[in-house]
Amino acid sequence: MANKYLKKRKWVILGAFLLVLTLTITGTYALWNYFKVGENQQLVTGDIYMKYKEGSSSIKITNAMPTNTYDPSQVFEFTIEGKNTYTKPIWYEIVIKWGEKPEGRNTRIPDEFIRFRLTEQLPDGKEQEVIAAGKYENFEDGKKIWVNKIAANQTDEITITYKLYMWVSNEMHLGSGDDASSSDMDMDTWNTDAFASVKVSVNGDFEEKTLEEEPETPTTGVATEVLKEKLGEGGLVGIPAACSEESCESITDKSADKSTIREYRYSGAEVNNYVYFNCSDSTSAQNSSNCETWRIIGIFKDDTGEEHMKIVRNSTSTTMQWDSSSSCTSSTYNNCNPSWTSSTAAVRTYLNGSYLTSLTSKAKNMIYEEAKWYLGKVKYDDTIVNLYTQERSTSDYSPWSGKIGLMYPSDYGYSVDSSYWTTGSSGFTSEVAGTSWLYKNANHSANEWFLSPSASNSSCVAIWFSDGNVYDSPADYSRGVRAALYLKSTAIIEDGDGTSLTPYTLVS
Repeated sequence: MANKYLKKRKWVILGAFLLVLTLTITGTYALWNYFKVGENQQLVTGDIYMKYKEGSSSIKITNAMPTNTYDPSQVFEFTIEGKNTYTKPIWYEIVIKWGEKPEGRNTRIPDEFIRFRLTEQLPDGKEQEVIAAGKYENFEDGKKIWVNKIAANQTDEITITYKLYMWVSNEMHLGSGDDASSSDMDMDTWNTDAFASVKVSVNGDFEEKTLEEEPETPTTGVATEVLKEKLGEGGLVGIPAACSEESCESITDKSADKSTIREYRYSGAEVNNYVYFNCSDSTSAQNSSNCETWRIIGIFKDDTGEEHMKIVRNSTSTTMQWDSSSSCTSSTYNNCNPSWTSSTAAVRTYLNGSYLTSLTSKAKNMIYEEAKWYLGKVKYDDTIVNLYTQERSTSDYSPWSGKIGLMYPSDYGYSVDSSYWTTGSSGFTSEVAGTSWLYKNANHSANEWFLSPSASNSSCVAIWFSDGNVYDSPADYSRGVRAALYLKSTAIIEDGDGTSLTPYTLVS
């Protein structure tokens, strides 16, 4: 049986000859057959093999140029499948190494400029990212990029599908003329002689395997991917999907199973989440003179699974009523029911009217226009964990889709140190509030509106009080307005490190 499989699964080498750049993934079929006679003299076998999806055994990019991210249509898909009935787990490793040189091409693109994204397909068909934008200085002789295992004593067939994306980073500088000598490669060479070729193989046995080194963290690329590679750094933490009032501990380990992370947020007093936004249309330079400084709340998935960076203004832009309805007054304290979607919702009208109009074209083009904003009523004195659940309730109001909103109470709540996430929000002492970057370093000095109506008083809306607590307030009172919005999933971090001195710079 083993020989039969081995004969069927031979080396496959596919090449592509393109006018400008050839990125060719080639590979090896890998087969494991394990035989052991057990104490009961019965044959125990494990048969695990790798196969390629038809039509996806190479990545071909025509007329390519260095870029910030991958092309979703150019993907190398392969599957590990079989079963392991043996009493030990099978460990396997995914390895990349230099591939063959295409005919007519002699200048290999330096490894340091090649980027890799690896995803694993989940049972629901969505992709779970395991490598966002891997950078490996040298893989000429082979570089292990991922390890995994297949559990022992399995009677059912397993199927694990991976997708590998590959591109040339725009950190590679191409030059011509006088600029050629200071560039990484001149344009003539790029156009006529450059190539990248990579073999992929999967190898496995019973010995436990570990990654020798983590890929270098890229500093530019798709914003959400660049940030996720900084998990555990600069205050970025993962919120567990299983977060509950009984237990909700932040995730900071980069090797953590990403399927266990509900979203990513910045938590703590000192965090590296500064970003330039609303920059002038008249210049490409981004600095404090021609941009506003905003703050990154975190990374959140939409209904399709795409991830978006959520940002908030670093200060309020005005003070005004949340709802200007004549019925929304303290004298009719229980008869108003302020609604974000009503014609009298003054803050919504302002943010998506005159305020939106005031933004530069660059800023408008980056905003995710179909963001879903939940409008559930909240008990302002509840725990942060419970507030998050209440905000997303649709029993009172359906979600609103639009461009600009306000923070949720939980956006502020999760910004404090994780040890307080199960603390009642109206019990935020100065000590607790002092662990939040929003309270400490985001110019908070007056009462500000949140997005969520109050469940405690029907004429009220949740507010962020000047002392750091969360309360509610009649909707006709004048409170501070701090814009929040989601960026398109394609937003690119071009430069910066997120510190107050060097905020991230964005391009669409």
